[in-house]
Amino acid sequence: MNDITVFRQTWNLKALFLGHLFAFAWFSFFVTETGFAFWRSIDHNLFFILNGTLSEDNGWTRFWAWANVRIMDLVPLTIMLVSLTFPGFGIKRDRLQQAIIGFILLLVLMFFVREGVANFTKAAELSGKSPTLLLEPAYRFSQIVPDIPAKDSATSTFPGDHATVVLTWAGFMMLNARSWLSLSALFLAVLFMLPRVVGGAHWASDNLVGGAFSAMITLSWAFCTPLMHHLTNGAHKLLKPLISVFGKIPGLNKLPILQQR
Repeated sequence: MNDITVFRQTWNLKALFLGHLFAFAWFSFFVTETGFAFWRSIDHNLFFILNGTLSEDNGWTRFWAWANVRIMDLVPLTIMLVSLTFPGFGIKRDRLQQAIIGFILLLVLMFFVREGVANFTKAAELSGKSPTLLLEPAYRFSQIVPDIPAKDSATSTFPGDHATVVLTWAGFMMLNARSWLSLSALFLAVLFMLPRVVGGAHWASDNLVGGAFSAMITLSWAFCTPLMHHLTNGAHKLLKPLISVFGKIPGLNKLPILQQR
């Protein structure tokens, strides 16, 4: 079992440096006056194009409204869990247990990275209200389809929390499985980010800059250092007795993740 891993077992300082260099270059351009103006131009154009399609109560507007309801977050969550518990999505069967344990630990690391980015951008006054609270015309679900409890605004938007999670997941899948199915995770991540942008609760840059930067830093530490490898191995050993118990439950013991040897 010691040979099974979903993360790098040794340091790769060159890749770690290049990963941080690209991430900080991407983020640094955004925080400059020119870069911020550039991204706000993109943000405004995308907002008016996408949000402008929600001008009336119809099937299209209701679809996006339901996509912005909190409970619908279970859809990407379910897809992520399935991709980590069944081998058909690119993760090998003998790595499934470490994959789901490692990904949960990766989300913990991601949380601290995202919080650091959020605190910095708030202090630098780069994170503000959502476009639906600042731009006109803005079509808000709460006014057009008030019967649907959809999120359509926020007072602090950067970096996008959903974007950070799904981009971290997509990166984890691509760096681990490296198959066409794992590449589809990036396409799915983009789809999962769309509802908040269409509804106007987030700027596009919240996702494409803030979310991407947070994910890149997280993934750099996960796949260029042995940190996550050791944490995952340790957690896996601690959880083995519990996994064995679940593996004896009829029905559950048929799951590929519990059949790992």
